[in-house]
Amino acid sequence: MKILIRTFICFLFVLFSIATLEAQTSKKHSLGIQINPYFDSHLFEGSFIKPVIALRYGYNLTKNFSLGPEISGHYVTTLRNQTDFHLTVINAGAFFRYSVLQNSRIRPFIEMSPYYSFYHFKSSDIVTMEGVGKDERKEYFSGYLSPGLSLYSKSHKMSMDLMYKFSDRNFVNGHKSVFSYRLNINF
Repeated sequence: MKILIRTFICFLFVLFSIATLEAQTSKKHSLGIQINPYFDSHLFEGSFIKPVIALRYGYNLTKNFSLGPEISGHYVTTLRNQTDFHLTVINAGAFFRYSVLQNSRIRPFIEMSPYYSFYHFKSSDIVTMEGVGKDERKEYFSGYLSPGLSLYSKSHKMSMDLMYKFSDRNFVNGHKSVFSYRLNINF
């Protein structure tokens, strides 16, 4: 919890510093949304479904630099049989993005997102050394680094982020890297 508080204080300091230096720039906002099942062989076989969610608010401090809060996560449950198996991961944090080619409809970017994760695994059917059933909860600090492209509509009111995330923890695909996308509304 102390790490989360320190990270939040550092985030506010950076936000205030940059906002003071860039007070003359125009301010723009964005709302990013992602709600989709993770597409893998488990989904197509009908064994597991893994919905992925993300919601973020972005604030453009300069024409190249934006930041904001983000909540994301995923849920895993079985579809094939009636076993009780659920895995939930919720991430709460911030993102920092530097993008180039501001007048273009295709904008490359690099993004960093530190976050605090809440992990919960529950199964009443799994057999362990302790017996039948397992209920595990973890909390940890993590994050990702991601290069990507933003594809903008002609009016620049809508955009789609295509990115490849790298982290020290596993994503929904069970690996430390994953392709991701997000729809943004810019205002």
